Amino acid sequence: MRPLLIISFILFSGIFSPSVLGQSKYQNGFVVTIQNDTIYGQLRDRSPEPFGKIFDKVKMKGFWIFDKRYGPKDLNSYTTGNKVYESIWYDSYTKLFSVFHISTYGEGEKVFMRLSIDGNVKLYWDEFRDPDSGYEEAIPFFKKKNSKEMIRVTQGIFGFKKKHLANLFADCPELVVKMKHRFFETPEEMANFYNLECN
Repeated sequence: MRPLLIISFILFSGIFSPSVLGQSKYQNGFVVTIQNDTIYGQLRDRSPEPFGKIFDKVKMKGFWIFDKRYGPKDLNSYTTGNKVYESIWYDSYTKLFSVFHISTYGEGEKVFMRLSIDGNVKLYWDEFRDPDSGYEEAIPFFKKKNSKEMIRVTQGIFGFKKKHLANLFADCPELVVKMKHRFFETPEEMANFYNLECN
């Protein structure tokens, strides 16, 4: 009976040891470097909620001794689990009491944003931790192909920013009409409609 108890204790300790729990925060994935090299491994880009944080650099384990760390200047993108994050140039400025967002080479700084929809219009989510609640939140942005403008899609509880989106999608009147009639419930639905029906 005693050997069985000893074996059970060892297994229990191994499963719930800090090192194993720490490893569980990593997910299988890969990075694409600015040299377009793809490196596979286990990635971690944030600590647990609440009151954790989203890291400035993604951590990576692989067939090497020490963790590697990659920032937005080191990568084109990285994928962890089923989520894709792109490194993009981002800047914002205020003009006539309005905030404008742009993504153009060399302006502002490089940041990671989650790419939710790819196509002629891309949907990015700018993820952050709310300082009060400690939980993750995200702001959606649309960016058209070959355009430097990034349009914020929603305004908190007020829903879609219809005036800005009507200007962005002026080349697709059907989408604008559907938006005004509350056809779309999510930014993903709107982006998919544009990419599939408006080009």
